[in-house]
Amino acid sequence: MSELDLGLKVASRRLLWRMGYTTRLDVELRSVAAPDPKSSGRPVRGQRSSAPEAYTDLDVLGIILVGGFQVQSAIVDCKTSARGSTSRMFWVRGVADFFAADTAYMVRDKELSSAARQLTSRLKISALTSDEVTSLEELHPCELALSEEPLAWLFQRDKAATVLSAFTGLDKRLRPLLEYRQFTYWIAEEHRNPLRLVDELRAVATHLDSRNPHHLALVLDCAWLYLLTLSHAVQNLRAAHVADPDQGLQEYLFGGPAGLREKQGLAQMLESIKSNGALPPTVHVDLLPTYYPRLLELTVRVMKRPDSVLSALRLLELATTVTALGQRFAQPEDMGGLYDDIAAKRAADVVGFLVGTAGLDSGFRARTRSLLLGEPLP
Repeated sequence: MSELDLGLKVASRRLLWRMGYTTRLDVELRSVAAPDPKSSGRPVRGQRSSAPEAYTDLDVLGIILVGGFQVQSAIVDCKTSARGSTSRMFWVRGVADFFAADTAYMVRDKELSSAARQLTSRLKISALTSDEVTSLEELHPCELALSEEPLAWLFQRDKAATVLSAFTGLDKRLRPLLEYRQFTYWIAEEHRNPLRLVDELRAVATHLDSRNPHHLALVLDCAWLYLLTLSHAVQNLRAAHVADPDQGLQEYLFGGPAGLREKQGLAQMLESIKSNGALPPTVHVDLLPTYYPRLLELTVRVMKRPDSVLSALRLLELATTVTALGQRFAQPEDMGGLYDDIAAKRAADVVGFLVGTAGLDSGFRARTRSLLLGEPLP
């Protein structure tokens, strides 16, 4: 990773924070690995690798909630060189369309070509030099203490590099979760993530230690992802079944009314087979996971306080960074003006839900509540 590029990334992240976004650096988009049942897992000479092919990556991703709970995104492409900026504009447009981003930026360290400038309105991409990023920041006053620690750590190049590397040296047994967090989450259909993320955490639960700061940072980051995926669910639910969250959530989880009916039919068939004794009594054939009532309760809680969701996401983003750096807040109010008690409670609720449903060490819940709510550790 180029240190200069990272400097532009954290500067762009600060700009997005001033605009009200919660952010993420280096989101890699790649294909899903196709399992080969004949493969022994070892590479074969002359045979093409079965490893997933990388499409591209998003240098900076911004997420914001607008209007009546609409999740919108912004992507930023950062390069220190202005060479090829004209053709790169078309690349950025393609990536923005692929990711369904609502806003796209291209940031360069030096002056862009006049041809690239001419394309900005036609391709709906904002093209900025590093100096112009600073100028645009001045047009977005922010009440948060972005230049003071711990918030400032989000926008410092060395701290960002430390946080990004914190997840690369973890126990290899955590690799499935790390791959899901880094890659699969962003490619999977959004409606699959509420159940999939719980499954991924449950699969590695015994290898996660709440006393390890990097493991705690990983769980906090998963909570950020989970709150984002719940936000997509609530956006869909408010549009289709705002008066019946149960029906709306079930339809969302299975990709719509047709998908739900198909799964209901399958569940009835399996129940019939089970009642005839063809399946052991312990086999779970219900349509929904056993934790569905808790998922519904959490989803309704998110839906009822839309004003706290973005703040909760930003709290989790900061808490992940602080924890990955091996630091902690002296008290929750030391978050540079970011602290909000309802948002902190919502963020802690998401972590508590993941701990309970995925079978994680209860220490993750206690340490999160200590970090976000100031509760003493047992």
